Amino acid sequence: MDKIKLTNHIKDIDLKNKMFKVIDKANSCLKHYDVKCTDFLNPYEIKNAIAILNSFNDIKYSVDGGYDNAERKVIFIYPYYMEYEDIECPLEIVQVEGNFKFKEISHKDYLGAILNLGIVREKIGDIIIHDNFCQVVVTSGICDFLTINLNKVSRNKVIVKKISRDDIIPNSPNYKDISFTVSSQRLDCIISGLYNISRQDSLKYINGERVHVNYEKITSPSKEVEDNSLISVRGKGRSIIINVGEITKKGRIKVQAKLIV
Repeated sequence: MDKIKLTNHIKDIDLKNKMFKVIDKANSCLKHYDVKCTDFLNPYEIKNAIAILNSFNDIKYSVDGGYDNAERKVIFIYPYYMEYEDIECPLEIVQVEGNFKFKEISHKDYLGAILNLGIVREKIGDIIIHDNFCQVVVTSGICDFLTINLNKVSRNKVIVKKISRDDIIPNSPNYKDISFTVSSQRLDCIISGLYNISRQDSLKYINGERVHVNYEKITSPSKEVEDNSLISVRGKGRSIIINVGEITKKGRIKVQAKLIV
């Protein structure tokens, strides 16, 4: 299938390049009748990939993140005559354990420790945080590498071991409720209110391609933010917009949100 034609509607270069790889894998599956697996993709990337894969005949695909409700997932692409149950899944799970009683360890700490080993983000799925350990979904090619080479997280010694899918303990993130008012539902106004920064600073994040809304990179500050939007600002964190719309006596718009902490 023609990569240019299938991705002509995509303006984001990074997303387009990822979809090129998905198309290459689908074409390879058609040519060689074998099973292909993508890197880990976020929900917006998954949505785009599925739309493209639905254009192909004679292939099937399945989406898997290692556990129910996973955020980051891979797509398995395989010939039409196969069933997903027949595929050997290359996903594995490792558990990183340590004594963190004197310092709270965050998602950023775990991810940074893994990436510092030379592993690219696309090979890492969800990182599920608990008090003294985390569980990480990875591709099997790096599982053994992590168990041998990952021995510190934020200067704390850790032990890494392989676990099964049945051992995964899902964990909901912690939230901090906040409310504020804005003059407009524009993205730059919302980010300014969320993180208590100036609109000029919020524009820097947007223009620097550091802002995603519902996992989609947004570079237009005038985009209107709707209820239940997930906003991610690299360097500031993530938040969920619960409600936008009630007007105050002074004509400003009330916003209720949850910061993910």
